[in-house]
Amino acid sequence: MKMGKLLLAITLLIGMTVLGACVSTPDAPVLPDAQSAVVYFFGYKSHGASVWDGEMPIGDFGKGPVVGYLVWKTKPGQHFFLANTFNWNVIKANLQANKTYYVKLEEIPNPVPFAKRMVVMRPLEPEDGEKWLKKSRTTTFTDEWRANFAQGKLLEEAKEQLQKARNDKALETNLK
Repeated sequence: MKMGKLLLAITLLIGMTVLGACVSTPDAPVLPDAQSAVVYFFGYKSHGASVWDGEMPIGDFGKGPVVGYLVWKTKPGQHFFLANTFNWNVIKANLQANKTYYVKLEEIPNPVPFAKRMVVMRPLEPEDGEKWLKKSRTTTFTDEWRANFAQGKLLEEAKEQLQKARNDKALETNLK
């Protein structure tokens, strides 16, 4: 009888170890192809930043894991990526087909006392992006979420920031 309980305990322990290993495995990467490019955005839940591709919201870091990423598979060509918290930050990109890009959102001090910290987007080298992929988890957002999120004052602000970016002749392409 004791041997049966011991075997059951060992079986449960091994089973929990295997299941635990499955839960902690990294998410499968999204790969670009001849008709698309992929952009990974890395950030922290504490940022609470939303990330946009022009007028289309990609996702919101406030809704995901503590250290996470948003993955965006899109058409090649010119894009304006926007991040929003207290401020708006823009990256202009000329994406190439069959290529992967990495961007990290970073907090910077806000000059306004007691206000939410500001966020900036910084391009990462591919090797640094791969390191972030290994220590992050993805959060997926649906088209329904995007439609509900992109409304009202926030959508109007995004459109305004996008127009400013398009008119800014000094804004250089940041992603390479």
